[in-house]
Amino acid sequence: MLDKIMEMVGGDALNEITSKAGISMDQAKDMLPLAQDSLQEGLMSQLTSGNTEGLLGMFNSVAGGGLANNGIFGSIKGLFMQKIMSGMGLPESVAGLAAGSGLSSIVGGLSGMLQADGDNDDIDASNILNVLGGGDAGGVLGGLLGAVTGGAGGVGDLIGKVAGGAGGAAGGIADVAGDLLGGGGDAAKKAGGLLGSIGKLFGK
Repeated sequence: MLDKIMEMVGGDALNEITSKAGISMDQAKDMLPLAQDSLQEGLMSQLTSGNTEGLLGMFNSVAGGGLANNGIFGSIKGLFMQKIMSGMGLPESVAGLAAGSGLSSIVGGLSGMLQADGDNDDIDASNILNVLGGGDAGGVLGGLLGAVTGGAGGVGDLIGKVAGGAGGAAGGIADVAGDLLGGGGDAAKKAGGLLGSIGKLFGK
């Protein structure tokens, strides 16, 4: 799903990168896959640590003009800068301008999509599930489990982390399902649906 979102917001990011960093359009286009990889790594890191509130804070900071001072944004920007320098051989000064302007544009575009998803201007966890998870609020953790653990071996621990360690793996699934899907119904069924969507986000 993230690759499709990048197609939608990438045009504005290209314009920002070329105008702010003073590089060619071809160089800017080469940076977009690096931006996608950096964003994927950053989002995955926050989700596996259970920091949904932190992600909400990053997306909500766009409207208030505080994105540049957001810690999560800064860490993703740092990843992007390193990929630009190591992958394209550009100096830190250029990489910093490109990463800052390009990522600001991308996250701003994502924030607008999250805002448009709701009934008001607020961004919450359900918006992240609907937009980044491809409209399936029952699935934004599935492909992530396989992608991070490489199989069933570490799934229990990962679920425990995502759930904030609440009651171990089994309890964690039920807690996360209840939190993200609003409670009610059979927690096991919810958990089954829950183990399906960050795969969409990462194009799995």
